[in-house]
Amino acid sequence: MKKLIRFVVVILILVGALAFFKPSASNFETWLKKEAAHDREEAKGDNIVEKLVDKGLTTATQLQILATYQYSDHKIAAIVEANANGEKLKFLGVATFWIPLP
Repeated sequence: MKKLIRFVVVILILVGALAFFKPSASNFETWLKKEAAHDREEAKGDNIVEKLVDKGLTTATQLQILATYQYSDHKIAAIVEANANGEKLKFLGVATFWIPLP
């Protein structure tokens, strides 16, 4: 019985921590800007033109996501749905982290 009580207490603490550290919409915007900046630094291409095109595509994708995202607040997590380059994207926010979903 003591193990069950301890287990329930640990689960309640974990759920409370997840709810407390759930990311907000502004956290998503900040995370997306950092990810896009990182992708622009590591632009792919053999020459300068290909690298500039890749940087431009990364910036365009970031702007499309920022313009179309919809933040859904849940008790212990958050979900963001957005459109970019003709496809629907989903992101899961848990404990201050954002995870792109397939």
